[in-house]
Amino acid sequence: MGPLLFLINVNDLPCASSFRTTLFANDTSLHLSHKDINTLQLNVQNELDKVHTWMRSDRLSINYNKTAYMILTATRS
Repeated sequence: MGPLLFLINVNDLPCASSFRTTLFANDTSLHLSHKDINTLQLNVQNELDKVHTWMRSDRLSINYNKTAYMILTATRS
């Protein structure tokens, strides 16, 4: 898919879920925060389901070999 067509398709991703979304060229970052890790986990899964539905409607897919996630905390364990 050409760069312009990609940008047109991906441009409405931030409207598909409650993730804070960062789009840069062909790279996308999704951010979500919560004080409780269990609530965060549930919220992330719900929002990922929304993104998955959005992607299927535009016939897009995720390259899982280039996908990662991080959990950041301000407290030390």
